[in-house]
Amino acid sequence: MMKWRGWGQALVLCGGLAIGGCAVAYEGPKSDHFDGQKFFLPGGPNNAKSFLTLLKWQMTADRKVWPAWTENTKQNDFSRAPAPGEHHIHFVNHATLYVHTSQGAFITDPLFSLRASPFQWAGPKRVRPPGTELESLPKLDFVLVSHNHYDHLDEESLVRLKDKYDPKFFVALGDGALLKKRGITKVTEMDWYQTAKVGEFEIVFVPSQHWSARGMFDRNESLWGGYIVRSQGKQIYFAGDSGYGPVFKDIHARYGDMDISFLPIGAYEPRWFMEEMHMNPDDAVKAHQDVKSKRSIGIHFGTFQLTDEGIDEPATDLQTALKKYPELTPFVVPDNGETFYW
Repeated sequence: MMKWRGWGQALVLCGGLAIGGCAVAYEGPKSDHFDGQKFFLPGGPNNAKSFLTLLKWQMTADRKVWPAWTENTKQNDFSRAPAPGEHHIHFVNHATLYVHTSQGAFITDPLFSLRASPFQWAGPKRVRPPGTELESLPKLDFVLVSHNHYDHLDEESLVRLKDKYDPKFFVALGDGALLKKRGITKVTEMDWYQTAKVGEFEIVFVPSQHWSARGMFDRNESLWGGYIVRSQGKQIYFAGDSGYGPVFKDIHARYGDMDISFLPIGAYEPRWFMEEMHMNPDDAVKAHQDVKSKRSIGIHFGTFQLTDEGIDEPATDLQTALKKYPELTPFVVPDNGETFYW
């Protein structure tokens, strides 16, 4: 019999755990990526997975054993104030990065809860702590949420951030109502290629090769994507969640070279099931090259077991991939709690 742990991971990842967790369907005009009911990536793969396909994965899964718990070796260091032109990048965990500059600070896909799940009694459970406590952030001006999967849009973390810092929130089309139901009112919904400003920061929402769902019946009823943040003459690219495809070259064609990129390297096995929607490390290196990133940080690994690969495989597989391209600009794998000064 398949253990609940495996099914919980699969169902959360595939948006089918919570029948009652469905988001409010987006109602807006049709566009080149919205047919009036569902969003889609033009020219992208069909991201629908049947229950039988999910069943096949679970019945044939070669799921590596992760530790029940492991402590971090580092802790995000906020002791130094950013100098003008400097970016302090704190890797908290999974897809959560806190970026602090002399002009302000923002956080991506904040996830501080015990589980990446609609429940705190079931679903993928963290195996290591965040690199900092939510209440320890020096300041927070805005929050970027890439899409509504539970390991990226964690309602409890968002509410806690609202209560502590009262920042602005940027979400994909269709996700605003979910936050407003929780009392978060400073919400801006973003369409692909839409821009917004917070102080000296310019924010652009860009496509990714992915999908959305929080329940069994709301697949692709809200948008998904990544963000480019322009700050102090630099472009910071947060890819959110994505499979590998033409989207990265398209982003570069529109916006030019990236100075710093946050690219997902985990949740990629088995490839026959995950390839279209989750990059593996080799794909991430290709994306790094496509956006001509001066430096990249690997994300989306090592905290929640969502798929079959081992806890250390994303890091080792990335090192293997990087050896194929000796002339590459830096692409690093951070520890939870690691801080970079760029």
